[in-house]
Amino acid sequence: MLFSVDNMMNKLLILGGSPNQFRLVEAAKKAGIYTVVCNHKEECAARLSCHQFYQQDYRDEKKVLAIAEREKIDGVISNSEAAMPIVACVAERLGLPGNSVDGIGQLTSKTRFRELQRKCGIYAPKNFECDTWEGFQHGIDKLVFPVIVKPCESSGTRGTTRIDRREDIDSIRRAFEECRHYSVNGRVSVEEYVTMTSLQVIDGDVFVCGKELLWNGFFTCYRSRFAPMLPMMESFPILITNEDFLIVKDHIRRLFEKAGIVHGQYNVEMYFTEKHELFVIEINARQGGNNIPHLIELHSGIDFDKLLVTTAVGDMSYFDVVKDLCFTPRYITQYVVFSREAGILERLDIDEQISRYLIERTDVRHVGEEVVVGTNAGDSVSRLVFDFGDANTQQYFVERVEELIKPVVRIS
Repeated sequence: MLFSVDNMMNKLLILGGSPNQFRLVEAAKKAGIYTVVCNHKEECAARLSCHQFYQQDYRDEKKVLAIAEREKIDGVISNSEAAMPIVACVAERLGLPGNSVDGIGQLTSKTRFRELQRKCGIYAPKNFECDTWEGFQHGIDKLVFPVIVKPCESSGTRGTTRIDRREDIDSIRRAFEECRHYSVNGRVSVEEYVTMTSLQVIDGDVFVCGKELLWNGFFTCYRSRFAPMLPMMESFPILITNEDFLIVKDHIRRLFEKAGIVHGQYNVEMYFTEKHELFVIEINARQGGNNIPHLIELHSGIDFDKLLVTTAVGDMSYFDVVKDLCFTPRYITQYVVFSREAGILERLDIDEQISRYLIERTDVRHVGEEVVVGTNAGDSVSRLVFDFGDANTQQYFVERVEELIKPVVRIS
C-alpha cells in the first residue's frame, strides 16, 4: 500500500506487527505521525496499515538500528516486552525520547528487579535464577517453602507455579521444565512465596514522561479462587484507601527514579503483605496486555495509546492536556471467562441480571471448539466488558460474577 509522505511529519518506528502493535500504528496515524514497522513475519496485522514496512526480526539490534538510521526516525516504541531492550538501545544510540538499556534491563530481569527493590529500601522476597536443573536444586535448598517458580522472560502468567512442599520433587521438576519452556531466554526465576491476604491485587498502567507520572490507569485485579495465580477480572476505579495509594505512588516513583525510567507506559502488579508492606510483584516494561489500554480509556477518557505515540516523537501537546485532567469515572469491569473443565464448548451462559450491563464481548473460543481448564492467560474462553454505572452496582456483581457467568462444556 502506497502513502503520500509529508516531509514535516514525525517518523515513528514501531517494533512488532501483531494486533497489539497495530493499535499503536492506528493511534500514530490518527495523530499525523508517519509509521515504520519492523516485524519478523511479512503477514501481520500492521503491515498494510503502516506507511513503511520492513520484514525484519526486531530483536536483531544491529539491523533495527540500521533501519532507524536509514529512516531518520524521530521516535521508537513497542508494547512487546521482548522488543523493549531494542527500543531502549535505538533511543539511547540516536538520542531519542526513551530510556537507557540498563534501566529497562532492571525491570525486565526478575533478579535485577528484586535487586532494584532492595536498593530502594523496598520489600522483596529471597530469590534466585538459573538455567539448569542442577542450579535449580542448589538454589532452592536455600529458600523457605512455599516458593513461586516463573519463566525469567515471559508474559501472561505462563508457566508460573506455586510449589508448597520441598518433598514434592515431581512437581518441582515439572515446574522447572515448564518455566524454562516458556522463558524466552531459557532461564527460570524462583522466589519465596509472599502470602496474599486476599484474592485482590493492585494493578494498573502508569504513564511516565520525564518526572511526571499519570496514575489514571490503576484498577483492582481479582484472582479466581479456583486458580489464585491467574488474573480473572479488572475493575475500574481501583478500590484502595488514599493512604495506601500514596504508598503505591511513593514506591513506584522511587523504583523509576533509581532505574532512570523517564518515558513510556508500564504495567505494575502489587499487594500489601500480612505486615502491610507493599510487595511490588513486577513492573512490566510495556503496556498492560489483555485489553488494558482500551479499558483505561473507557474508564477515564484518556487514550494511553495516543500518549505513547505522541510523546515518543517529542510531541507533548496531548500529555499537557490530560496530565491534570479532571474526569467523571465510568465503573468499568472486564471479566475474563475461563473453564473449570476440559472439553468442547457448548455455550456461554450469562445471567440476565448482569447481561444488561454488558457493553463489549470478545469470544476467544467459539461453540464447538475445544477448551481447557484455565491455568494460563491463553486459556480464556471469552472477554466481557461491563459498564455498571455506579460503585454499589459494580461491587454487587463483582462479588457474584463467577456464579452468573458460566461456560457450558461437554466433556470429550
